[in-house]
Amino acid sequence: MELQKYAGSILLPDTDVVFRNIKNAKRFAIDIGGSLTKIAYYSTVSHRKVLYNAEKDSAASVDGKDYQYESSETERLHFVKFETKYIEHCLDFIRNHLVFSKESMAGKSIKATGGGAYKYAELIQQKLGLTVEKEDEIGSLIKGCNFLLRNIPDEQFSYSRHEDPEYRFINTEPHIFPYLLVNIGSGVSIMKVEADDKYDRIGGTSMGGGTFWGLGSLLTKAKGFDELLQLASEGDHRNVDLLVKDIYGGDYSALGLTGGIIASSFGKAMHHGHTKNDDSPGFSEADIARSLLFTVSNDIGQIASLYAMLHGLKRVYFGGYFLRNHPVSMHTISFAINYWSRGAVQALFLRHEGYLGAIGAFLRGAEECDTEKYSWGENYAGSSGLQSPLPHPPVGGWPGGTIDQLEIDRCDQQLTFFPLLAHPEEYVPDAVDLTKDKEARSYSNQVQYCKIKKNPSSEVMKQRV
Repeated sequence: MELQKYAGSILLPDTDVVFRNIKNAKRFAIDIGGSLTKIAYYSTVSHRKVLYNAEKDSAASVDGKDYQYESSETERLHFVKFETKYIEHCLDFIRNHLVFSKESMAGKSIKATGGGAYKYAELIQQKLGLTVEKEDEIGSLIKGCNFLLRNIPDEQFSYSRHEDPEYRFINTEPHIFPYLLVNIGSGVSIMKVEADDKYDRIGGTSMGGGTFWGLGSLLTKAKGFDELLQLASEGDHRNVDLLVKDIYGGDYSALGLTGGIIASSFGKAMHHGHTKNDDSPGFSEADIARSLLFTVSNDIGQIASLYAMLHGLKRVYFGGYFLRNHPVSMHTISFAINYWSRGAVQALFLRHEGYLGAIGAFLRGAEECDTEKYSWGENYAGSSGLQSPLPHPPVGGWPGGTIDQLEIDRCDQQLTFFPLLAHPEEYVPDAVDLTKDKEARSYSNQVQYCKIKKNPSSEVMKQRV
């Protein structure tokens, strides 16, 4: 069944494949928020490698006599995100596709975090036969964030709508502390993180994703969070917000305020909230949604900036899945952080912002597996694109809605940073993208390193690597 495209993201297969390898699942964790739920599970995936006999002439290997297969298994972490209103359907789907019956799962447990860990604990035990072990939400968020920052290349990035490129991805580095984590869910929590086991919730605000969604539902006909975001991207807040130039006729130079700065969110609705002829709103729904998004995002950005400066922190990460990697939201928060801190604080975003709690809860339940003694990498073939989730049609009893997924594979060895690098975060491997660099591509085509046939471990090959 063909799916619609969403913001250029990679299309997901049907639900049976989204929850792939679930029959091999060995451990579960769940993060249940007010609007979104994230399921995490662990499985093993079989791989088959082809080993060639380098001593034989390459032409002789065509008949299949000079190579053999070697089977191996890789540990894989799966994370699937969907709307909380479908949680019963999800639990039914998991139960129906598990090899073991509910009775055989008795006595086993599932790590759970988020507010729904309390609200839906009885439902989870009833559907799956698993005992619910509740994990601290803040601790899970921090653990998940640290895991992503250490393991996933280009996980963090900055965004500026008026620069080229707009997205600037930042390398992983060994020294990730200290930082400020702003988790934007229905409300907002602000955490100061100084070490793996040293963090505090230092503040927050009730003006969060729930505020945007709730007021948006009252003020527009948008159905769902993502439709509201899309509506906001089409609007012009200047038709609704009162700007500095609307009051002063231009810039307010004495205070350093440019004319385009918002003086009062929804200020123009004071006297023109409705048309004179009927009771319909005098502003377009897109303009209202845009103004509302700016109202919430500016508030979060300003508060985060003030907390960062108060505690002397230069990096602020945003998580919680309110932003959805949405350009308008990220631009607004980046602008607010830069404006209020005067460039002293950097707003950073996470590609997998919505999975922090689920990852953290899963890792707490898998500590006996020494997950921190290995390196992990994203399996791009089984993960959604940067902007997600994706529309999903009803399949196999699943009611539809939106589904998003992330898969992470374990590496055979633990990777580490080269110890002699003075600034690991600034190191970029000396490599070129041949699809973009025509000159390098032409040079590469001309120099074929003498077509080594017999001994791929020769000195020439070693020097090439």
